[in-house]
Amino acid sequence: MGCGHSHHVGYHPKLLGRSESGKARPASESEGPKLESFVVIRVLRADLLRSFDAYGKMDPFAVVEWHQEGTRKEIARTRIDWNADMHPHWDHTCRGQPFKMAGNTMVEFQVMEGNVIGRPSFCGAAKISIGDLAPEPTSEVGTATGPVLKLELKLASGPTCEPEVTGHVFVQALMVQTTVLGRGKTPGLSRVDEGLFEGPIERLGVSGGSAAFFKLHLKPGSGRARDYFIGKDLSHAEDEVTFYEEALALKRQPGVAGLGPLLSYTLEYAGVLTNTEETSAGEKKTELLVMRNLRCGSSKHRFLDIKIGQKTAQAGWQGKSRVAALRQSMVDGITNSSCEGFRLEGFDGRPPALESMDPLLDLGMTGNAKMAKKALRVMLQRMPAAEMLLHWLDLHQEPSDVPNEKLKLQLCTTEVAEIVCHEAVRSLCGLAVACRRSPVPQKWIGSSVGLGFDSGSLPQRKGGEEEVRKSTLVCIFDWGRSELNTMNKHMQLSEKDQLDRGEFWRYYMGGIDRLAWEAARAYQHRFSCSKWSLLTFKVCDFDSMSENDFIGRLCVPVEETPETCADLNSKDGNHVVGDYGWRGSATLTYSITWRPFPQPSRMKGAWRVHLIRAQHLPRQDKMQLRTTSDPMCEITACAADPKGLLCLRQVSSVKVRHLDPEWGETFDLPVANVEDSHLQEALEGAASGLGSCGDVFLAEKIPTWIREQILPQGMHGRSSSRWSWSENNLDNEALDRALDTWKARLDLASATVSPSSGARCREAPVAEHGQMAAPGEKHKIMTEERRTGAIEAAVLSELDARSLCHKAGSAEEPNLVAVGAEDAIPVLSPPVMIERKGIHQSCWELSGCAACIPST
Repeated sequence: MGCGHSHHVGYHPKLLGRSESGKARPASESEGPKLESFVVIRVLRADLLRSFDAYGKMDPFAVVEWHQEGTRKEIARTRIDWNADMHPHWDHTCRGQPFKMAGNTMVEFQVMEGNVIGRPSFCGAAKISIGDLAPEPTSEVGTATGPVLKLELKLASGPTCEPEVTGHVFVQALMVQTTVLGRGKTPGLSRVDEGLFEGPIERLGVSGGSAAFFKLHLKPGSGRARDYFIGKDLSHAEDEVTFYEEALALKRQPGVAGLGPLLSYTLEYAGVLTNTEETSAGEKKTELLVMRNLRCGSSKHRFLDIKIGQKTAQAGWQGKSRVAALRQSMVDGITNSSCEGFRLEGFDGRPPALESMDPLLDLGMTGNAKMAKKALRVMLQRMPAAEMLLHWLDLHQEPSDVPNEKLKLQLCTTEVAEIVCHEAVRSLCGLAVACRRSPVPQKWIGSSVGLGFDSGSLPQRKGGEEEVRKSTLVCIFDWGRSELNTMNKHMQLSEKDQLDRGEFWRYYMGGIDRLAWEAARAYQHRFSCSKWSLLTFKVCDFDSMSENDFIGRLCVPVEETPETCADLNSKDGNHVVGDYGWRGSATLTYSITWRPFPQPSRMKGAWRVHLIRAQHLPRQDKMQLRTTSDPMCEITACAADPKGLLCLRQVSSVKVRHLDPEWGETFDLPVANVEDSHLQEALEGAASGLGSCGDVFLAEKIPTWIREQILPQGMHGRSSSRWSWSENNLDNEALDRALDTWKARLDLASATVSPSSGARCREAPVAEHGQMAAPGEKHKIMTEERRTGAIEAAVLSELDARSLCHKAGSAEEPNLVAVGAEDAIPVLSPPVMIERKGIHQSCWELSGCAACIPST
């Protein structure tokens, strides 16, 4: 299903002295491998049709009961989704239950509304046979993920009345086949032969923590690059070695305990190596963790270390003190962890534009390296995902681009960035799906996701795409505060500990989902446009301690333009002038050229925007008692595309203390072929059925003047000649709706067992009114045809909900359907750009642009 990459992970039989097959030694004859089947139920969300609260918003939760052989027991109780009202999201994983082929086992889902005072209010219940809920068990070790099912919630209103349909609950089941061998055994250390490496080892430095890294060199004949592995000091990484050894032991087992897709993203780990290090006191023996060197083969490695989870510490967990956990929670609260569920901890190989943004510029402490390092870390931790991906894909200065005459032989920087982003989208979406296929929740606190590629060179066109994809890495690492949970371990945990694992697993999955969504959004708005329409230059004064100060802007159409000097406009449309007007109007010099790409390139070409210089800028650093500014330019391209409004933003370097900055930088606006659908290919490569998500990746930043033309109702009573740029991102409601839709579609794509297509149906006993269905009574379980489109999804969802209560003349109603794309939460319809009359054909800016207003 495309969830993992074989080159990311794996152990090395030659290094560890094992057989090529990598299989564990067979069990003894007396022990005998015995398979056990468990059903793991996930309660995803619910959609209620009416409120059960007298006032305010509802706080729903769900209770799952297991009915077997005349007995019933509660197997799970979800958390309360506070203020979720009629659309709660739980994403709760229940305790695994042994599966037996014989018997009529039923599962009942009860949705309750939590009350602060008094007992919870009953909102409805749905009951289904376990045979209809769970996929068929197999004879092999592993995990089979069933489709997401939409069950009707019914509430009995009286002994003679038909039950009221109060909503739907969305559930999913996993069938886990595992063995009982090796329960409770802790694997020992895997030793690596010292003779495979050259000695003595060389110390490289200290990582973000306290563990030092060592350079390892494989001897010739190993079949791998000389620097393929790197060593990490075991004395400062003892909290990680247990995780690596348990993961290595699981990979030797058939089926990998159902965690194969997830563990395929972990770093390669070979074992523990004992080697000699030369120190000032002489030689000493050092034990090292031998793992994959992410810099192997890269001339300049660009790497993001992204710490996942909105909560990255817990007091009392694996030696974490209360003081340290409190300090870490404060860091979580003031960084991007509390906003998007992750934060940027490290950025290796930063582009020159980001290097020029000195975090201590406003304080005048540019020479203090120690303070600059701390301030840079804070700046990175507060950076949103759109900003970090913008800089990660920024190749407009390094490496040097290919001249036009060599373009047929070598890939250009734009083509390399497109392939890197495409591979990152596929891998991150695959990781999000792999998390959903885990049979048990994990407690991975402080774990990180790494995104990296080689940004130091441009490969040849022949075979260049495969080379770039091979150098693009998406991996998960940093297991110092993490636990590798399995089905056997999870079954032995108390209910409190299981809920604790589920809470932190939701934090982790939420961060992965958002990061995958941000990467897909970056690809759509950067590489999916077939025709750019409008280009905006926004000149700002860079402020390291506050928001950047606006200086001026210039709007131009995207078309062939020779070197042009145009006046900058202020927010109200007037020309920007220097201090007291004696320096004249502020101007910006630019040019735009078209660059076609040779076939068979993945893109049609790119518009090359040459940012040359700005002159006569007003001073903005008056509060620092300076007579200069620190100008930078933000370039934003917009287009009305069939996919919706596309918006691509790029930034220049900062010119410190200048009023007449000379940039000389070139930015590319990639133009895609109309018939290409590379984003859909990347999503489908991650999981089948995920390619229909192109309508959820809304624009990152939209100026107010574009909003007014997209939303006609917002234009009434407003001045049409006023310019206003909003620095706020999308409205929270639209953003939350898009993210909810994205998560719902990831749930659908996580199924490894596809539902029947077309109008086929199967019969299964379904209970009504809280009673077991009679043997002769059946309800058909229909699988509807997949329907796509955001507007159609919204309409069909509403019609389906209403038809449950208003069907007439129907002998029976479907109680259970397999969820398709139409059941995902609908998003807003793609915006349509409305062009106003009386202005330039390619410009929607009412106060004028360089082509609309003659220079004074």
